Amino acid sequence: MKTVFELIRIYTNSKTRYPLRKSQTNSMGLFSTLAKAEAQMIHDAEGYHENEQERLKDIAEKEEYRNDEKRFGHDVVLAYRITEYELDTEVWKCSSTQSVRTYTADGKPNDESLLDYQCERHFKGRTPEQIRFQPGDIVEVIDEWGAELCVVGHAQPTTEDYVSFRKRCWEDCMKDCQKSCRDKSVEVKEENCIFHWDYSDDCYLVYSLGEGDTHFHPESPKVFRPTKPVPKALREKLKAKYEEMLRLYGANS
Repeated sequence: MKTVFELIRIYTNSKTRYPLRKSQTNSMGLFSTLAKAEAQMIHDAEGYHENEQERLKDIAEKEEYRNDEKRFGHDVVLAYRITEYELDTEVWKCSSTQSVRTYTADGKPNDESLLDYQCERHFKGRTPEQIRFQPGDIVEVIDEWGAELCVVGHAQPTTEDYVSFRKRCWEDCMKDCQKSCRDKSVEVKEENCIFHWDYSDDCYLVYSLGEGDTHFHPESPKVFRPTKPVPKALREKLKAKYEEMLRLYGANS
């Protein structure tokens, strides 16, 4: 199977504010290997840093630049994403996505999902070392539509959770088979059990600052540490949101 790697830059305007900032994307190219895509990403991140230093110098020296900054703001890189696609398949098929990796604005790895979206490589939970955030942590969920401050309600399932899930599913499969199979001698094999976890289960439960029970389940690569300092007032609101959900739904909310 041949694949291609697309590099995307995700950015926003400096005038946007927490808790929800509208974001945009630039496609930085298609690459034959992950290493080439990452090299281009590092080059772009270094160029952005150099331009930022020049911008700050211009603002300090020229009033016209200071006025433009106040009026228009400037682009701020939030993150990079590298998506691996299978070649020679219809783009609309979810199976064409083979892996997703995200990186911080300076090109450092954030998280990855190496589960193909055709679900042939099942998600079997994460080890404690692979889980970056815990309930109560403040995070920023970043994708091509926006960057939103949230508080974690529940982390991804663990490898132990997956073992427990498969055990329950297998027991249910056996019960259903005994009810439906006329031939009791038919051998039912656990590997044929159709219930598995896929890429969509490798996600966090997070709460945002909208009205009511505003929760969603972002896939792990979309979850970042906040990309800039979070004001105290917003931290307190997010903490209150978490405590409210904890009272309503308990520790497994």
